[in-house]
Amino acid sequence: MENAGAICYYENSVSSPGVESLMAQWRHLWLSEGFATYMTHCYLESRYGADLKAGLRKDRATVFSFEKKRMTPVVDSSVKQDYMELLNPNSYQKGGWVLHMLRRKIGDSLFWKAISTYYGTYRNSNASTEDFEKIVETASGQDLHAFFHQWLYTPGHPSVRLEWYYDDANSALFNTTTQLQPIPFEFPLELSIDGKPYTTQLTTKTNFLRIPLIAEPATITPDPNVNLLADFEIPAAAGSR
Repeated sequence: MENAGAICYYENSVSSPGVESLMAQWRHLWLSEGFATYMTHCYLESRYGADLKAGLRKDRATVFSFEKKRMTPVVDSSVKQDYMELLNPNSYQKGGWVLHMLRRKIGDSLFWKAISTYYGTYRNSNASTEDFEKIVETASGQDLHAFFHQWLYTPGHPSVRLEWYYDDANSALFNTTTQLQPIPFEFPLELSIDGKPYTTQLTTKTNFLRIPLIAEPATITPDPNVNLLADFEIPAAAGSR
C-alpha cells in the first residue's frame, strides 16, 4: 500500500531551503506513477490473463483527452508552484505507455533485465529519468537518448495520416505516411495488410513505402498490436491505378 511508505513533513517543510532538492524530483514523477500504471497491467495480464491491449487502448484515450486540455511533456519543468498539477495522465498513463514502447523497442528479455537492475541500483534511494535512461542503455547496449527525448521531453504524440493506392501495373502497394503534429517523431510503424505484418521506420514528416503485392489488399490496419502511442487518420483509399 502506498500509504505504508508515505513520508511526513512538518508544517514549515515547504519553506525550508533544504526541501528544494526534494521538490526538484517532482518532474520525474512518472518514474513512480508511470511504472505503477504499466506494472499493474503486466501483473493483471500475468496473474489473471487480463487483456494488456485493452488496458493500453484505454490509457491511450486518456492521454489524448488530457493533451487537448494541456499540452506538456511527461518530464515537465514548467510547474514551479503547485506540484500536484503533475499528478496527471502524463505521469500515469503516458508514463506507462513509454515503458510499453521501450519494452517493444529493446525486447522483453533486455527490458526486464533493465527493470531489475534499475530497482536493485536505486532501491531505497532517489533516481531521475537520466539515471533510468543510463541503466536501460547499459542493459540493452543501445543509445536510447532520442527515444527518451521524444517520448518524455517532447509534448504530444504522433498523429499520422495514412494514404495508399494499389498499382496494378507494378503489382505494388504504395503508402504515404504524413505526421501531422508540429515536431515529427521517429518510430517503427506496424501495418497489418490482409492480416500479414509489415513494419516501416518513420523518421521524417513524410515517408513513402512500396510493398510488392500480387493483388489489391482488402484491409490495411495501422498498429494492429497496440504498440504505439499514436492516432491515425485514414482517408478513403484511392484504390487501384
